[in-house]
Amino acid sequence: MFVIEDIKTRIIAWRIKRAAERRYKMKYALPRLFEKYPWLETYLREVRRAEELGFPYVPDIVVRDPATAKIEIRRPPPTRWIIQQTPPQPTTPPTPQEQTQQQTQEQTTAPPQQQPQQAPRRRRERKIPLPPELEDVYRAIKRLVDSLSIEETHTLFRIMAEMKGYGRLPVRYVANQFINLSHPSLVRYMERGEMPTTPRGVARMQERTILPTLRRDLATNPTLLIEVLRRFADHHPDRQEEIQRIIQKIMSPPEEETQEEEQLSIQN
Repeated sequence: MFVIEDIKTRIIAWRIKRAAERRYKMKYALPRLFEKYPWLETYLREVRRAEELGFPYVPDIVVRDPATAKIEIRRPPPTRWIIQQTPPQPTTPPTPQEQTQQQTQEQTTAPPQQQPQQAPRRRRERKIPLPPELEDVYRAIKRLVDSLSIEETHTLFRIMAEMKGYGRLPVRYVANQFINLSHPSLVRYMERGEMPTTPRGVARMQERTILPTLRRDLATNPTLLIEVLRRFADHHPDRQEEIQRIIQKIMSPPEEETQEEEQLSIQN
């Protein structure tokens, strides 16, 4: 008996759930709504007709019988929404005296000559100011990037993109973490292998994208920058000593803090 009662309870609960889902589904809700309010379908059709005409009017809802709440949908008369067009009036040609007066007025009130519009300047990324203790670190990073070969530059860019979430996050989000880089260019660089291969193109890529991005990472997220440098050193062991010096400069505390710590240790 307990098993039969449990099965019946589940069947009833399933029927209630199914009825509730049908009630709020568009397939069942709209027909029931139109059955309950027959005037609603007529009103929606009239609104659709007004929309096709550009909404010159809105359909009127008129209560025919307040006792039974009967409603009628009416279109407003055309005089309310059709603009009456007046015929053009004939114009008489101006006299010679009026022509001379108009010419003198135009000469006196002539606007100054407009200069040709200049092409809009391309917006540049504003550099984030670095603390004084990090300026030497940025110079060391710049020397490192300037001395990279074409293959090393490509490797550094791929590591930067992977550390910023390429392959795990949307491409637009990853491209926004770079400076002067669009998401189509990021896709071409990473998936199609269309990075610049000429010395001039690589130098432009270093100057416009890699160095500004590393500068911003140094100011805002040095942990990410340290991980990028470490992975780059794993791929190119001949750069490990130089990268190790850069990481030590990033991780070393400023001189003021060291002096304060020494003073505290002396006092204690």
